[in-house]
Amino acid sequence: MFDKKIIKVMLLLVACAFLFLADQFTSNTYDLTLFEYFKYSSDITEQEREYLQKKKVIYHASDKNAPPFTFKDEKNGQYKGLVIDYLSALSIELEVEMEFVPKVWEEALSSVISGETDMTELIPSQERSQYFAFSESIYTFRSIIMTKNENFHIISSKDLSGKRVAIQSGDYAAEYIEKNIPGVEIVSTLDVLESIKLLINGEVDAVVGDEPVVVYFTGQLGIEDDVEILHPPLYERDICFGVNKSDAQLLTILNKGILNLKQKDFVQKIQQKWLGLSEPILNDRMSANVMLFFMTIIVIFVIFFIVVILWSYTLKSEVKKRTLELLRSRNDLQMTFDAMSDFIAVVSEEGTIENVNNSFCQWLKKGRDEVIGNNLKMFPVLDKASLNVKENLIIETSYIGRHYVLYITPLKYDDNRDLIVIEDDTDKIITQQQMLQQNKMIAVGQLAAGVAHEIRNPLGLIRNYSYVLKGKLPVKDKDPLIDKSINIIESSVLRAGKMVDNLLNFSRINDHELKDINLFESLNEIIAFECKRISEKNIDVKINCDENLMFLSNLETLTHIVLNLLSNAIDAVSFGGSIKIDCWTDTKYLYINVRDTGEGISKTDIEHIFNPFFTTKTAGKGTGLGLYIVYNEIQKINGDISVESQEGIGTTFKLKFLLKED
Repeated sequence: MFDKKIIKVMLLLVACAFLFLADQFTSNTYDLTLFEYFKYSSDITEQEREYLQKKKVIYHASDKNAPPFTFKDEKNGQYKGLVIDYLSALSIELEVEMEFVPKVWEEALSSVISGETDMTELIPSQERSQYFAFSESIYTFRSIIMTKNENFHIISSKDLSGKRVAIQSGDYAAEYIEKNIPGVEIVSTLDVLESIKLLINGEVDAVVGDEPVVVYFTGQLGIEDDVEILHPPLYERDICFGVNKSDAQLLTILNKGILNLKQKDFVQKIQQKWLGLSEPILNDRMSANVMLFFMTIIVIFVIFFIVVILWSYTLKSEVKKRTLELLRSRNDLQMTFDAMSDFIAVVSEEGTIENVNNSFCQWLKKGRDEVIGNNLKMFPVLDKASLNVKENLIIETSYIGRHYVLYITPLKYDDNRDLIVIEDDTDKIITQQQMLQQNKMIAVGQLAAGVAHEIRNPLGLIRNYSYVLKGKLPVKDKDPLIDKSINIIESSVLRAGKMVDNLLNFSRINDHELKDINLFESLNEIIAFECKRISEKNIDVKINCDENLMFLSNLETLTHIVLNLLSNAIDAVSFGGSIKIDCWTDTKYLYINVRDTGEGISKTDIEHIFNPFFTTKTAGKGTGLGLYIVYNEIQKINGDISVESQEGIGTTFKLKFLLKED
């Protein structure tokens, strides 16, 4: 009887545990209680279907200029964005037509309240609950504060007190600030774009708005370097659908559609499309697999506990079982230890290495027996480690052109031991620098194309009207000064047109295809980009190259290589110096020599110039990645590079490329 009672109690506990975990699961995964989950998981009822058929169209009002959520495509005049995609998916789920109604944001809210439209997306609040009923959460986003770089008086949201802050009319941010930050003068605007323009013109001290929208317009206006986004964000809130408070039936229907889309991970998909993976559009929730894992663990634990009580395992068998588990755990731990890619060592308080993983041995190119038992001071990089630390310590260091981060952690189970984890993050740093440079070059290319197209139109007008003027002058009354003036105008237009063509050619270099390149023309176009610096230093630049020399290669890579070498040469050459570029071929190779009369490179430095992060320039003048990237780019197109230099005389970079057959 006693055992049966125990079993009943345990089964009841298991059932309660299942219900509790199921409720936690639906709450973490779908923001719903277990009751709400079952309510909204049901199909559309006949009554609800009749309601939708009677409505025919559900009108959704929203901000007409809030990219990437909603905005008008300049190419086709259609509205698109994250919200539009979500409405399209919801329309399919509910089998009802949904029409987007673009409005100024404050008017969008008013249209739902008045019944002109049926719904909008918004942040729930106590004040808005007077007019709206709110659906379940559809996604989450942050509101941020943006100021000018020179505005050092605003470093957090508290500093907004006493300042002028531009906020889109109708935005929840105004309500939030009025309740939480006293003394703020709020300047209402039609949209976020107008708010940002007020900030740039100095009419307000800060802008508050939705993070994706603010970031989008900042990039569109090209003012990233002029403004600063404060951290942390002002707030992070759920976005829901808001319907007229009297329309409860529509709210239930929408919640069913929202749950269906959550089950299909639709929001994650449109997040990747419009915002990228890093944007916080979804709440951080425990995944379904993790929840199921914990549910399984708890059930197993309860069952195990019942079995222990009912069968009364002996202490001896339990000890034996635990011993085997500990042995297995130790073996698993060592396997995990050896499988890690970082270099890991356990050292004593005297610095003696007691254990290492396989990656550590491979890094030192030594066997485990050759490492264990030795003092860590015997090995490079490790001699910089501090031991017997009381708390976690991080040390950054460089060795032979590589950058390392040492993480030193005291082992809590033994105060006399430290765990040292060494991470080689050289490639990560280089990749970050390359990505930054690549993004800058993309932006420069886009800007160059835009400027070139804008200049080309007035140049055409000048050329046409100078031709008209020239034709209107009578031959017998020709004025030499006027003729000379028109000729100068025409030659200037031709020169400017050539410069525009160079800019357009530069902006189009964006693929990895091999093309036949006229080397002489390409070199002249590259030099044209540095003409200002060349002119300022009065440098004599000469190209010794056959005007018809063709080279099958990647134009983007070749441009990047020569532009880097030319830029370095200009830096090295003093006023009135010279730079010479010689090009020639034999039956198998193309040779390019870039020679300057600069200050030269010392014998000590010349061995390291192709190493990452090595530079002889002053702080702020170079990162030490230029020649490293040049070296790698040359390798990509089957080339080779060498350098000769004498201090006080100059430097010659010798490039050698394998000629490819067409």
